[in-house]
Amino acid sequence: MNSDELIVELGIENYSPEQQQRVLDELNMLVGEAMLGHLNETQVTEYEAIINGNQEVIINWLNENDPDYQESIAYQQLAEGYEDDPDKVPADKVYASMAWLEKNNPNLSETVETIKATLKSRLASRK
Repeated sequence: MNSDELIVELGIENYSPEQQQRVLDELNMLVGEAMLGHLNETQVTEYEAIINGNQEVIINWLNENDPDYQESIAYQQLAEGYEDDPDKVPADKVYASMAWLEKNNPNLSETVETIKATLKSRLASRK
């Protein structure tokens, strides 16, 4: 789900761009806190290396956990247009972070949905 879809789902499409970004940042923070609460120190260190773009960790993790990742539709969609936009976050970094989260947080989707519902309810009560 992209940011525009999240903005609509959360019902904040009439907020200013700055307010929308604050809400999205809050959502990311809440999900991150929920996720990190279930991880050990080794897992946190590994995930931080991935999101900080440590290519050695990224490639090693992908080769060990998802050796055919470049053939996945998700990876190919992320990689699309990378050559035309050098500022775009590398597809292997994004894919590895998503795959890592899914592997190490089996209830991630459920957790995200619960947090989104709670945040949406809080936002609705502010109106």
